[in-house]
Amino acid sequence: MTKTPLPAAFFCAAILAGCSPEQNNGEAAVTSCPARTAPIATVQGDAPESRMVGQQVTVHGIVTLIQDGKGLFIEEPDSDDDERTSNAIYVEATQIASAIESGSLLSVSGTVAEIGEGRYPLTALTSVSDIIACSADNPLPMTTAELPLNGLAREALEGMRIRFDDELTVTGNYRFGQGNATLSGNGFQFVPTEVVQPGSEAADLLASNRAFALPVSLPQNMTAADVLVSGTPVNQVSGVLAHDNRVLRLAVQSISAEVPASFEMPAPAAGDALRIVGMNLHNYFNGDGNGLGFPTPRGAETLAEFEQQRARIGAAIEALDPHILGVQELENDGFGPASAAADLIQLAETVTGQNWAVTRPVADDTGGDRITVGLLYRSDMLEAIGSSQTLTGGEFEKSRQPQAQLFQQLPDGEKVLVVVNHLKSKGSCPDSGADMNQRDGQGCWNPVRLASAKRMAAWARNVALAGGTDNILILGDMNAYRNEDPIVAIRDAGFTELMDDEQGEAYSFVFRGQRGTLDFAFASQGLFEQVRQAFIWNVNAAFPANVDLPTPWLRFSDHDPVVVDLVLRQSTTSD
Repeated sequence: MTKTPLPAAFFCAAILAGCSPEQNNGEAAVTSCPARTAPIATVQGDAPESRMVGQQVTVHGIVTLIQDGKGLFIEEPDSDDDERTSNAIYVEATQIASAIESGSLLSVSGTVAEIGEGRYPLTALTSVSDIIACSADNPLPMTTAELPLNGLAREALEGMRIRFDDELTVTGNYRFGQGNATLSGNGFQFVPTEVVQPGSEAADLLASNRAFALPVSLPQNMTAADVLVSGTPVNQVSGVLAHDNRVLRLAVQSISAEVPASFEMPAPAAGDALRIVGMNLHNYFNGDGNGLGFPTPRGAETLAEFEQQRARIGAAIEALDPHILGVQELENDGFGPASAAADLIQLAETVTGQNWAVTRPVADDTGGDRITVGLLYRSDMLEAIGSSQTLTGGEFEKSRQPQAQLFQQLPDGEKVLVVVNHLKSKGSCPDSGADMNQRDGQGCWNPVRLASAKRMAAWARNVALAGGTDNILILGDMNAYRNEDPIVAIRDAGFTELMDDEQGEAYSFVFRGQRGTLDFAFASQGLFEQVRQAFIWNVNAAFPANVDLPTPWLRFSDHDPVVVDLVLRQSTTSD
């Protein structure tokens, strides 16, 4: 690890031009301050919103943060001795005199207002009539804070310049490319239902996670070398507790991050092992297959964007070197030469130098959704016995149709049934009925996912029985976390989740700064003893989206791939 201090110069850019009626030349006078009418703490009060909204006031404060073209924050140290009230306030002004800079003591006259959305809006002075610079180069105030902080505790620090002496952890970085991240005061955070039961336990953990989470705006001069991977420890964090129109967000003015020097390759498969990988492709749409047809309905907006996505997926396939790929979010446009499936086969052949094929259901029935699941395999190592089978109707009008394919390892190896799934997501929630969000931590559409899981698990056993094997591997994006009903149902059907003993460590997805597992591998009792190793390769979920990353397979999707290595028993039959 290398210590990389990240300066905060971008927060201190001066905003130019005057806004006082008497200051038409764009310069602010440096003079003695006129009398204030109220301390800032009195204007703020001890409630989520000021009791002085609509009143005209004059306040004094030192400039701690200037936001270009929007306004600035001022702070009055020791404004009062009540810890429940903030000593700072936001001044809404699109033009600020050039003499005003960080450390200037200002007298500001304006109307008290609450701006922004959410339960805790930002107390501000608007319709500003006077901004007078009284002195310059004043020491910047600083208050030590520590997590956890509930809503009222954050409100008491609103607009103030604060620092955290304890080490924090990067948890959320999805919008790192836009300069936003989330830090945590209690290390890695997990989606509640990943580690506790749905219901009151999940609600309590969610409240705790939120209290320990700190949304931040990061310095603009961070580069790819400074990428904050989820889990990165950070120190010396300080800044102004600003507002992003939705929530209070720390505008970071200093931070020291330990940036990873390298990124781990996946563990190789043993020489005698059959490697099966579950992989969410994050909407693999290849346009019309001939370089046109962009933007696509769900995937790449342009050919260049698709080619970049394709290259990253190809690099991941090359690094993993699988023998079977069970994929989700593949464009559902059939199996013709211009299809996404054909394109993915070509990609796999190019990066591995081996022959690949795709399984095809009877009548090529892959359902009516824009995306589908798919099974690709090394045709030099495996034989697909018959067509793949799909499960249709009912709950699979919401969940994508699963596919099951019976494989035999060549030349005369054992059979294994591989089933790939993509259950209904937690999005597009209904407003009423059993499928609405029940506020137990499982999100909406839980009954659909539960019914899908139960029906799929029973169906997989029947397909395997008909194929003469008890070796079953169930893969897929289940859109449910480890302790949620659909995952419990698959376990209850007699399947073992291969990373269950890593609860609280394993994850395949990061949502709002919280880790969890959505992508699973379940083995039947007969197959379990033939599993050599199973792991989740964390190369996607911990990394920010839409930024340049140093290694070609990083962030090829928003889900991490699941890897299972099998050493199948030799077949004892000749059929």
